[in-house]
Amino acid sequence: MLYVLLLVLWSAFNSTSSFLIYNKDHNKCVYAVSATVVLTAPCDTSFSAQRFRWISSSRIISLAFNLCLGAEKIEDGSKVILLPCNASNPRQTWECKDETLLGLKGNPLHLSYGDYEKPNVMLFKGTGVWSRWLIYGTDGNLCTHPYQENASNPEGKPCYFPFKFNGYVYAECTVDGRGDGELWCSTEDDFEKGEWGFCHPIKAPVPGIAVYGQMQDRERVIVMCSFGWRYTKSSFQLSVEGEHNYTLKDPLCYSNEKCVFEVKVSPPVSFTCVHEINSAVNSQSETYTEGVSLFYICFSSFIAIGLVIMTVAVIVTTIRSK
Repeated sequence: MLYVLLLVLWSAFNSTSSFLIYNKDHNKCVYAVSATVVLTAPCDTSFSAQRFRWISSSRIISLAFNLCLGAEKIEDGSKVILLPCNASNPRQTWECKDETLLGLKGNPLHLSYGDYEKPNVMLFKGTGVWSRWLIYGTDGNLCTHPYQENASNPEGKPCYFPFKFNGYVYAECTVDGRGDGELWCSTEDDFEKGEWGFCHPIKAPVPGIAVYGQMQDRERVIVMCSFGWRYTKSSFQLSVEGEHNYTLKDPLCYSNEKCVFEVKVSPPVSFTCVHEINSAVNSQSETYTEGVSLFYICFSSFIAIGLVIMTVAVIVTTIRSK
């Protein structure tokens, strides 16, 4: 339970190529229930049905369904749904307009919150707060996490996402089907068409790190690493240097890229989160000495205040009953 609480708190500080589509006025995020039902719900960074990513040809893909965000029709009031990704379909090509507006490319129709009678996300000509969207946890619009070309074949043709290979759909470069660990992608919607290329080398994101000690047991420590986007060949590790030096692997990960390690150490000790992708390595370190993190101070204070309030309530109730 502690792991989940820590990971949820940390998620607000993590930034990856995927994002949640957030309406600040209603404090809700776009939620893909199914291919035909796209609603809004309280934002949850751990929920893949709320995660989206830009792909080639100005499309936005749902990471839960590997389908593209689109509309039933190009008309005011049309439902926003998920469609099989098609670069030539104008109902699923988007662009940012006027900072926080997201609309169909070349059309005066914008992604809208819907209304109380029609809760489904829809297209709308209006430009008010119901049509204003940010990336959840930031003040940036949806174009602050743009698609980046990351591969090409000898003819200079870029990756096509998503693409099909051996019955599976891929929304990023993969090593599947190869024995040398080289990342590749198809430059067509289907690998069977025979067009593919190697991906550009991937730079391992610099991890974020936070260390939480406990009041009762100073030697028991939770180390939280934010590794950035997980790739097929990602390796997540924690290096511990102190009285005893060792490396921990296979952490408990949440929403792919946020992981926690539980360790028992004798402070002072140095922790290093390590993200390795093939030969690309990046890391971030923090030294831990005896002390209590702000998280535990606030959490303990919250519990103490809650107990005081409950005690006062019981006393008041008892006096009134007499």
